[in-house]
Amino acid sequence: MSKSYVVVTYDVCEHNDLYEDMNEYILDSSTDMDEQVKRFAEQDIAPLVKVYETASSDFGELTLYKEYKFKEFECGCE
Repeated sequence: MSKSYVVVTYDVCEHNDLYEDMNEYILDSSTDMDEQVKRFAEQDIAPLVKVYETASSDFGELTLYKEYKFKEFECGCE
């Protein structure tokens, strides 16, 4: 069975103790992963994006595969 990947975008603000998941997306295996993740981060204005890997078709058991941080989307509050 082939592996599938799920992307989760997160809103993070350390000053307000905020760490909240926003949206989930399924990666298209025929397209570059980094480009897709960047597009999802831009769409959600997400400073943190995590990619999870699963070997099952029902996405029951997810394992963290890779984490991306986007400084340009970090909150500007102090």
